Amino acid sequence: MIYNHAIMFLQIVVKGCFMHSITIRDLKNNPAIMTHHLEAGNSVFLTKHGKPIGITLPLDDSLVNQGIKELLFFDLYKKGEISFGKLAEFLDVSKARLRKMFVALDMPVIDYAPSEVEDELKILDML
Repeated sequence: MIYNHAIMFLQIVVKGCFMHSITIRDLKNNPAIMTHHLEAGNSVFLTKHGKPIGITLPLDDSLVNQGIKELLFFDLYKKGEISFGKLAEFLDVSKARLRKMFVALDMPVIDYAPSEVEDELKILDML
């Protein structure tokens, strides 16, 4: 679960940022190259045969604090303590963008219990 939230956070943070790229071979031959980029505050794509297979992000206090804040908001949402709209507001994204993020992470956008779905279908049948 934390993995899914971390991926979503990366998609939000990285969008639109310039990214450096390092091949697995370069990393194997010179691991310090990754450290150099991270210490300089640069995010880095790790590639294999020209295709991105991973990403690294430099961690600073603001990034960690933002990630913790977002994880807390998602936890509140999952517990039903805040609405989908409030989650979008807290994350400063549109509801449409948040729905796309949920879909991309294979998270349910609508979270009905099976009995609730059956009740809704019965109502639709009556119309």
